[in-house]
Amino acid sequence: MNPRLPTFASVLLASVAFTGVLAGQQLLHLDQDGDGYLGPGDFAVLASDEERDDLPCDVEALDPELEYDLNFRAGYNARIPLRALAGRGNSLRVVFRITPLDTAQDPVYMQRRYRVPNIDAGAQGHANLSGKYRLGPGSYKVDWLMRDRMEKVCSSSWEIAAETEEGFEKLAATPKTSLVAPFDEEVFYEEPPVMRPRGELGHVKLIINFTPTNLAMAGLSAYDLNSVVSMARAIAREPEFGLFSVVAYQSQRELIFFEQNRATQIDFPALGEALADVRGGTVDIETLQDKESSRRFLLELLEQNLIHGESDPDAIIFLGPKLVFDRSAKTAVISPLEITSSPIFYLIYNRNPRVYPWRDAISSGLSNQVIDEFNISEAKDFGEALQAVLARLASSETLTAAE
Repeated sequence: MNPRLPTFASVLLASVAFTGVLAGQQLLHLDQDGDGYLGPGDFAVLASDEERDDLPCDVEALDPELEYDLNFRAGYNARIPLRALAGRGNSLRVVFRITPLDTAQDPVYMQRRYRVPNIDAGAQGHANLSGKYRLGPGSYKVDWLMRDRMEKVCSSSWEIAAETEEGFEKLAATPKTSLVAPFDEEVFYEEPPVMRPRGELGHVKLIINFTPTNLAMAGLSAYDLNSVVSMARAIAREPEFGLFSVVAYQSQRELIFFEQNRATQIDFPALGEALADVRGGTVDIETLQDKESSRRFLLELLEQNLIHGESDPDAIIFLGPKLVFDRSAKTAVISPLEITSSPIFYLIYNRNPRVYPWRDAISSGLSNQVIDEFNISEAKDFGEALQAVLARLASSETLTAAE
């Protein structure tokens, strides 16, 4: 069995919770034979507006949703009766075509394959199959089909619209109109190079918190991890920034686990590897018994990154979930003496603000400083915060030439 293909057994298990296996789609081409090319039978079905149900299934279109990297995510859920797949194994192939309606851009074709195990003729219930893809702003038509080994077909089509927020089109992370691309489930993939103008570019320092606000959790949930990393990607795509310094920490471990200094590009794969090592770590027993260790860790973090130096960045951005301590600790307030003159921003990711509405440790620690704080509960909030950060830097002319 090809290990790259999601097995239908895992899909059946996932269907109990009404979720699907989410693997990346394969792009298809039109003019050759083979696994990566679209056959004439599939093309004929997609070209017809007639819906077919000789393979019974219900298809639900998922409307575009704005992600924290300011791309849109859309997709589908397909529900198939198990009795329709009864027999000694089967296979399913999902093919869909996404056509931009606002431009003359060519359609994009994608596919996914599934292996189906033996299923009894009297099997009850359904299997749920899901797929996702990325979109830029615009309107689209989706033509979709599923074909089994016996050439039975289920097909459907729908139209969707991804509407960007006002002003977001000026942000570099916002994709161009009518962009269509597969959805990559990898969180720490390498970021493509950004075309940056010559001349004055800024140096931004990102201080990223990977500690869950809910301290009962050992680490960030998959959704929260992807959200935090996506926001860092959006910042890294802004062409006004030419150099990046990164400090990543985990408060539960009281550990700075990744640092990058004055680089032209953030090394996301290395960041992911460093975080993986932290997840498997342990907390020293002496640290657990020391009620003041959290305060000292935070104070050292702030002092190391905010005290004035010879090469202060043009902007310092704290990013991540609200930081709370699991033990009582005095507020670690940093002294204003010899503090950097760089603008300081705090992008506070708090998906459930009603659960924790209070000020967190970072805000308290910087209470003596002039900082701009932004509460981020959804992707729209982040886009607005990034607009405000760039506007302040532009108006104050703090961006200087990157050396």
